[in-house]
Amino acid sequence: MKKIFRIEGMTCNSCANLIEYKLKDKVKHVSASYSKGEVEVEFDENKISEKKIISLIEEGGEFSIVEEGRTEDKVGLWFMIGSFLVLAYFAYGWISDLGFSIPGVGEQSGFIILFFVGILTGFHCVSMCGVFVVSYTTSNAKVGHKGFMQHFVYGGSKVFSYAVIGGIFGLIGGIFSFSIGLRAGIAIFAGLFMVSYALSMLGVGFFRKFSFNPKFLTKWAAKTTHGAKGFYTAPFMTGILSGFFIACGPLQALYLYAAGTGSFWTGFFSLGAFSLGTLPVLIGFGSLTSVISKKATKRILKIAAVLVLILGLIMINRGLVVLGSDYSFEAIASNIGGVSAGATAAGAAVLEGDFQVINMEVTRYGWTPDTFTLKKGVPVKWNIDVKELTGCNNEIIVRDYDIDAKLKKGMNVVEFLPDETGTVRWSCWMGMIPGTFIVTDDGLASDTQLKEVAASAPAGGGCGCGGGSTCGA
Repeated sequence: MKKIFRIEGMTCNSCANLIEYKLKDKVKHVSASYSKGEVEVEFDENKISEKKIISLIEEGGEFSIVEEGRTEDKVGLWFMIGSFLVLAYFAYGWISDLGFSIPGVGEQSGFIILFFVGILTGFHCVSMCGVFVVSYTTSNAKVGHKGFMQHFVYGGSKVFSYAVIGGIFGLIGGIFSFSIGLRAGIAIFAGLFMVSYALSMLGVGFFRKFSFNPKFLTKWAAKTTHGAKGFYTAPFMTGILSGFFIACGPLQALYLYAAGTGSFWTGFFSLGAFSLGTLPVLIGFGSLTSVISKKATKRILKIAAVLVLILGLIMINRGLVVLGSDYSFEAIASNIGGVSAGATAAGAAVLEGDFQVINMEVTRYGWTPDTFTLKKGVPVKWNIDVKELTGCNNEIIVRDYDIDAKLKKGMNVVEFLPDETGTVRWSCWMGMIPGTFIVTDDGLASDTQLKEVAASAPAGGGCGCGGGSTCGA
């Protein structure tokens, strides 16, 4: 007998592999598809009942069978997601007005968010990797080897593998970001994938098609892990392979997040923080899963999806800021009436010979000033005095003038010609510290222009690093 079951709760191809693993020795044939959200089973009714098959699929709590005839409320789902995005937009502006900044790529506070995402994602990891933890723990217990050291080896190797591959993706992103446009494009693509993955976790089936981890790699990793022998060899191999070949949905999203940073060390520490967050739930899942219901686990995973969605939107916005796009949050905010934060003091240009000279100071907190009024058609000499150099402020990109200025400590001079009137947006290479040129025919900015710039500028105008910290790795 053949039967197709619709499945809720799958988040990647690794989930499909897990369902196949649960059923493979108990039915004639099983084929699970994450993109379709279903599993096809061929079985002998005299040997196993349909009820037992359902029980095996739902074992562990993450997956559940969708009843026949039930349809998804897609209108309600899209309304919920749209409402969330609108609320997130206004919350972003409100938080900025209070003097806080939403952490971005490379900030230490951003690593804390990734750690928290890891904690929530740990409930997903229980289903994907919990069976491997049980496997090496049980094998060691049979020969009298117990204790926490085996879990320490597993956890350490897992964090190492996640961090290294995060660094590799960050390095790849940096190598291929040889142009301003491509650099921003990688960040936008990474953000779009994260948004796509988050929406698939929130129940939008269309986005399941964009999972790219081949099922055969996960199966190979599982087989190699089960075949590992030795007290510490099995935990070590389990941890190492979980990062390199068990590329579940959350991990895929974070890999591309790392690529969007364009930095080996930022990618390294981002994935390391995420991996550390997954360990408490995964290693202690025996006690945790016994007190947390199946429904609660699904809600926790929805929260993780929302956080990934937020990180994806931030990543997209960073790429748009680097491009100087009119579609970034800052640019859109400046075009919406009633968002004004009052006039801001713009840096004035001083005419010296054939140049209009502007002076800017750079510290760990950003640019001072970060807004300048310029006269159209007069060459500019931009004196950039770097007092403190960090991983954020070591490079300035002005897309409209094709400027990619790599800064060093001390005085840096950049020359360019503002040949058109309008607002020119620029930023650090990560899109985290924005700035603005207001170019006019007479070199003077109106109150309206100054208010628009003030409305679009994040509170503090910096990268959110305080004390002795830096924004980069």
